[in-house]
Amino acid sequence: MLQQLESDSEFVTHTPCEKCGSSDANSLYTDGHTYCFSCQAHVQGQEEADSFDVFEDPTIDLIEGSWTNLDSRKISYQTCKKFDYRVGEYKGKPVQIANYRNDKGQVVAQKIRDKDKNFSILGNGKGMTLFGSHRWRTGKKIIICEGEIDAMSVAQVIKSPSWACVSLPNGAPSAKKSIKRNWDYLLGFEEIVLCFDQDEPGQAAAQECAEVLPLGKTSIVTLPHNHDANELLVRGEEHELVKAIFNAKPYRPDGVIAALDLRAEIAQTDAASDVCYPFARLNEISKGLRTSSLVTIAAGSGVGKSTLVREIFYHLHRQNQKCGMIMLEETTKRTLQGLVGLHLNKNITVDYEAATEDEIKGGFDDLFTQDHQIYLYDHWGSNDFETILNRIRYMAQVLECKWICLDHVSILVSALTGNVSDERRLIDEVMTRLRTLVQEVDIGLILVSHLKRPQSEAGHEGGAKVHLSQLRGSHALAQLADQCIGLEIDAEDPTSDTRNIVMLKNRFTGEVGFAGTLKYNRETGRLIDTDMTVSPF
Repeated sequence: MLQQLESDSEFVTHTPCEKCGSSDANSLYTDGHTYCFSCQAHVQGQEEADSFDVFEDPTIDLIEGSWTNLDSRKISYQTCKKFDYRVGEYKGKPVQIANYRNDKGQVVAQKIRDKDKNFSILGNGKGMTLFGSHRWRTGKKIIICEGEIDAMSVAQVIKSPSWACVSLPNGAPSAKKSIKRNWDYLLGFEEIVLCFDQDEPGQAAAQECAEVLPLGKTSIVTLPHNHDANELLVRGEEHELVKAIFNAKPYRPDGVIAALDLRAEIAQTDAASDVCYPFARLNEISKGLRTSSLVTIAAGSGVGKSTLVREIFYHLHRQNQKCGMIMLEETTKRTLQGLVGLHLNKNITVDYEAATEDEIKGGFDDLFTQDHQIYLYDHWGSNDFETILNRIRYMAQVLECKWICLDHVSILVSALTGNVSDERRLIDEVMTRLRTLVQEVDIGLILVSHLKRPQSEAGHEGGAKVHLSQLRGSHALAQLADQCIGLEIDAEDPTSDTRNIVMLKNRFTGEVGFAGTLKYNRETGRLIDTDMTVSPF
C-alpha cells in the first residue's frame, strides 16, 4: 500500500477510477490528488496543476506520483515540491520518485527508490543533470550531496535562496564523471561545497571531485558522528549540519612532503623528457617538453609561428599525447585542415586541389579516432580572458589534455586602445595567471607571442634577429616562461623559405642559441628539419 511509503498526504476515501473502470481502487487524498492502485493513473490536485508544469514525452516511459511529506526523513511537503520529489507506485510497489531534468529543465528521467532501497532509472538516463539544478542557474554557493534526500535535507535546513543544493545522479561511484558532465554549470557559482557521506567511498569520491574542480573555489564538508546530512536532520541536529557546511575546509592538493620520502628518487636522472619536439637540434638543447612548464614561441608577423605550432602539436598527437589547441587567429576548420594536410603531406589549406575530398576525409579518419582526438576551442565571439582561462582548465581537468597551445597572447589584449602601460599591466596579469594555472593542473602550455618591431629597417620579416627584449608589451612573457623559442628568417636570403630556430631562454638546462634550421616546403606545407651539424652562426 502507498501508506507504507513516507507520506503525510492523508487518505480520504476510495473512489471509482475513470481510467480503468475499477470501483474502488482509486484513492482520494487531502491535497486533492487521486491515485489508482489498479492502473497507476494519477490526477493532480488543483494546487499541483497550478504550480508545476511537468514535461511529458510519449517516447519515455515515466510514471506519475504526488508530492507529500516524508515523515521518517523529516522532509516537508514544500521541500519535495521544490525539488519535484514524489511518491507513487511502480510494478505494484510503493516507491519514491526523483524527477531528473535535462539542461533545458525538462523531465527526461526518474530515479525510482522502493522501501528496500532498491533503485532503478526510467527514461533517458544520459540526459540527467544534477538533481535540483533546475532550481538554480547560478549563484554564490552550490552544495553538492551524494543523494537526493541529503540535498533536500541541506536545502531545508539552510533556507538560503542564493545557495544551491543539488545531488549526484548516481552517487559516489560515478561522482567524478557527473562533475565533469556538469562542468560549465558548476562554474556559474562562486563557491562549490562537497557534502558527501562520511564513509570511505564517499570521502574518496569527494577527493576525486575536488581534484577536477577549480582550486580556491572548492571545499569539502566533514559531518559529525559519521552521519550523513539527513541523519543529522532526523536527529534534530540541524545546527550541527549548518555548522559543518559553514566550516567546510577549502580543498588543497597533496604536495607537502618530507625530504626523506625522496631519498630513492634523487639518484634518478630526469635530464630528458620522453615527450619531444619534432626537431632534433631543438631537442638536444631543450631535452624535450615537460608538463608544469610554459613555453613562449615568438617571431615576426608572417614568419611561420602558427605553422611551427601545428608541426609541434601534430607530432605530439602522433606520440599519443592528449592535446588541446586554442588558435585565436583562425577557425577550427582551418586548424584541422592544417593538421590533416601535415598528415597527408599536402598543402590543402593553400591548394584546394592538392587532395580529393575522399583523400582528405581518409586522412582525417586516419589521424583522429573517438579515443584519440585533438580538442579545439571554437572561439568566435568570445576571446574574453576569463573564458579562455576556463577553457584551458576544462581541457586540462575534464578532457585530460596534457599539452595545450594558446595562439596567441596578443589577441587577448587587442581590445585595449593602445595605451602601453595598460597593455603591460594586462599581459603581466595574463602571464601570472597562466603560469599559476600551468602549475596547478600540471600541463605543458605553448604560448605564441608577437614581437615589437626592431629598430633595423629590415624588420623580423627581413631577417632581423629575435631578442627577448622584443617580446611585445611585458617582460613577464619572458620572465614567467620556462623556455622562450624564436623563429627567424634567414638574414642572408630573406626571400627564401628557410627558418632558423633560436633558443632565447632555457630554464631547464641553461643552454641557449641556435636550435636548428627548418625548410618550408610549399607543396606539402611542412617545415622540414634540415642538416644541423654545422651552425650558421
